[in-house]
Amino acid sequence: MFKEKNSAMKTRTLNILILFVFISGQTFAIRTADDILAQKEIVAPIYALNANTLGSITLPMSYGNSVVLSEIERDIIKNSAVVQIHLVYTDHPIGIDLKALNRSRIKVVSDLRKDLLTDTMVNWKMIRQTNCHSEEEAKKLFHGIVILYKKIGSDTYTPLDWILPEKMSKETAKRTLENMADTTVYHLLNTLNLKNSSVIADFTGSMYPYASQVTLWFALNTSQNKISDVFFFNDGDITPDDAKIDGKCGGIYYEHNVNFSEVRKLAFKTVKNSNGGGDAEENDIEALLYAMDKTPKANGYLLIADNGAPPRDMELLHNIKKPVHIILCETNTDIEPAYLQLAMKTGGSVHTMNSHLTEMAHLWEGQKIKIEKQEFIFSDGMFARVK
Repeated sequence: MFKEKNSAMKTRTLNILILFVFISGQTFAIRTADDILAQKEIVAPIYALNANTLGSITLPMSYGNSVVLSEIERDIIKNSAVVQIHLVYTDHPIGIDLKALNRSRIKVVSDLRKDLLTDTMVNWKMIRQTNCHSEEEAKKLFHGIVILYKKIGSDTYTPLDWILPEKMSKETAKRTLENMADTTVYHLLNTLNLKNSSVIADFTGSMYPYASQVTLWFALNTSQNKISDVFFFNDGDITPDDAKIDGKCGGIYYEHNVNFSEVRKLAFKTVKNSNGGGDAEENDIEALLYAMDKTPKANGYLLIADNGAPPRDMELLHNIKKPVHIILCETNTDIEPAYLQLAMKTGGSVHTMNSHLTEMAHLWEGQKIKIEKQEFIFSDGMFARVK
């Protein structure tokens, strides 16, 4: 009898341990170097840092090498809340497989602070530079790691603390905008012909400074009839990338009481429930469909999008039956043709600080268009870069 009872207890204990391991594996996602290397690359002619209000630490490395060429600011790295890490390299020779080199560069960061590799809350971006035609030209470009951070204070970390303090006077809002490297969103909200429109903004990691400009706009425009509703989306809250289902990612937040205080709360809620944006794609189309369902009487739909992160759910595009007007951010990289496709298919428009494409629904076969010094040709319903 004792042997049977002891055996049963051992079996129950083993089952509990197996269940714990299974649950732990499902709950605590640990990222590896291979996960980072598997991300979609951001392609840019030349890497340009746009850290805005975040601090930055640069770990320069020579072409084809992973040895850091300068003194490492170890104390800052150790005692700071890291928001994002850029891994920068060049496309030379063209199309070369750089996984081994980049894996060794990732290891440099992991050796400094292991959680910067394993913690999925830290947003990594893979940036491949293309503006080089020889090894000599490639060697002149930056290679290595850039770490963007906010120093840890007494409060819970959020990168919005610097940009959107709770008490925001018009003077403070103006100073905040003046200190931003790129105010495309604020500028276009002022200049575009909007009335009773819904704004849908990507609020993942690299978009914090841009999407925050929507909130700052309300601080400086207390009486307005342009924006009726605001939607922020973060590509699925903390859902692991491999578990996301197009059209069902979630992480979309809505506010009808559009004033600084309420939209600020919406921004913090969106960021608090997210992981900062782990991969290189976002649920733009899902967010647009959600906004159109919630605000069917809006006069227009304005999407504030990350050019460096194309929509993950373009197969849902046929469900959008109203024009989508797009403010495109991070246009220092190659323009993402998916956003041109979105505007064309819906009869909308695309806007950057320097370019305005307003006749997207009336393109003809073989027509060329230009946006931010980049040229595309429209053919067979698609957009191809003109080399």
